[in-house]
Amino acid sequence: MTYNRHLGNCSVLDAELWGILDGLTLIHDRQYAGVMIQTDNLEAVKIIQDSSLSSSNFVLIRRIHLLLVNAELWVIQHFPRNHNKVVEV
Repeated sequence: MTYNRHLGNCSVLDAELWGILDGLTLIHDRQYAGVMIQTDNLEAVKIIQDSSLSSSNFVLIRRIHLLLVNAELWVIQHFPRNHNKVVEV
């Protein structure tokens, strides 16, 4: 499966959160029970793990939290870029 989305001019964090949101939407649509999110963006991990941000005005975070509430099991991990064996072309 490939993925692309035109985001225009945005921060790296915004781009990462959009990717996570779109991935969660696909998983939700296919009715998978669980999800493992791995990202090299530590800030994204911290934001998603912080449940106090579910009432945040940041729409992306609220939408991610809503999809995670519907998942029976979910985990998010920081996966440092230098540990990633897959090379981006």
